[in-house]
Amino acid sequence: MKSFYIEFGIEEVPAVAGRLDIYVKGDEVSVKVRFGVLQDPRFFEKFVKKRDPIEVPYMMSRICGVCSVVHLTCSTMAIEKAMGIKPEENSLKIREIAKGMEILQNNLIHVLMSIPDFTGTKNALEFSKKYPNIFSKIMELNTRTLDVYRRIGGRFIHTPSIGAAFHGKPIYRYELEGISRELSNLSEELHSLAYELAEIWKPLAPGFKDPVPSYCVLQADDGYPFFSEKLLFSDGQVVPAEKYYETIEELKIEYSNAHYTLYKGKPFYTGSRARLQAYSHLLTDRTREVIKLLKIDYDNPFENVKAQYAEAVQVTEVLAQVAAELAAKVKHSIKPFYLERRKDCTGEGIAFATAPRGTLIHHYRIRNGKMDYANVITPTVMNARHVEVNGEALIRWLASSGQPDEEEVKPIIAALLRAYDPCLPCAVH
Repeated sequence: MKSFYIEFGIEEVPAVAGRLDIYVKGDEVSVKVRFGVLQDPRFFEKFVKKRDPIEVPYMMSRICGVCSVVHLTCSTMAIEKAMGIKPEENSLKIREIAKGMEILQNNLIHVLMSIPDFTGTKNALEFSKKYPNIFSKIMELNTRTLDVYRRIGGRFIHTPSIGAAFHGKPIYRYELEGISRELSNLSEELHSLAYELAEIWKPLAPGFKDPVPSYCVLQADDGYPFFSEKLLFSDGQVVPAEKYYETIEELKIEYSNAHYTLYKGKPFYTGSRARLQAYSHLLTDRTREVIKLLKIDYDNPFENVKAQYAEAVQVTEVLAQVAAELAAKVKHSIKPFYLERRKDCTGEGIAFATAPRGTLIHHYRIRNGKMDYANVITPTVMNARHVEVNGEALIRWLASSGQPDEEEVKPIIAALLRAYDPCLPCAVH
């Protein structure tokens, strides 16, 4: 490698929510990238202690407004396990549809915020002017996605109708049938739009390879998973819920208010790029076509954005089938319900869910009817160290062809972070 030296900091990344501090220093001997999240601590895991467990999912959904549905549903599942409550089968399917709709909505917006990096445009505004038809179509698909969600859960942000031992919105058979048809239409339109995207979507850092291609997803026991009792790592290890904290090492770092995680002492990643690889045998023909159209290279971390678009196609098809099957089972409607619970219960519950940006873990203990312990590990935390390692490898890769210039490196490091996660507040909870 040729001699080089570079050192700079980044305190703001366009199209990324949250306060951060990225520090880069490197030469031909060593390269260091430090990714710090500077959101003020909010102590969610502390202030739920001594509270009524039924309140906790609604409190935990406030960790993030953008992905409040997954925090709500994952927290709900963990609380129900800790309370010894078995939810109704129909309510589990409703939660699957709600959770999947959030993935679809988040993936579309993540693509819209990140695609300027791959099309030579400065930001989403400039992209909308250069490619108005594509921009308008994605926004229309997003609006229709939110409309489908409202028919399932009501309000999208901090949904009040889903909770532990509770479902508060009646859902009629004709609504489920309509939802299934609309999701099928969305899938077809996403597939058609992929042809236009393929013409403008250029690779970023082509030839760059992820130096640590280890990932974590949910174990798929019965179809494309939105919830699971187990984690699956890329080396094939399956980890049951009660063993996650023996497998995932969660560490505090001095330059960030967020933790980061390791698996067998090494970084790992999570998200759409990981899921499409792990669930390749579950992908629909339409999803496979989109993957080929967009020429997704799983070895390149920037390709996570393309993977999110392809996953949007997958999710719409999966949910269309779930809604159709649920409609066929329902005579008239799924009625609201509230299950009885013991006021003085003691127990422990761990739930895993597929969040838009990756794998989410909620873990609770209840003692004598009150919350005693809470731990939440978000995808942003799982990805944090992996971002640093890939940033360091990226700078070495750039240096292999000459002196990396600060003005060249800054935007590509920013693009790398956007490819992983455009919403950082979840990391500090």
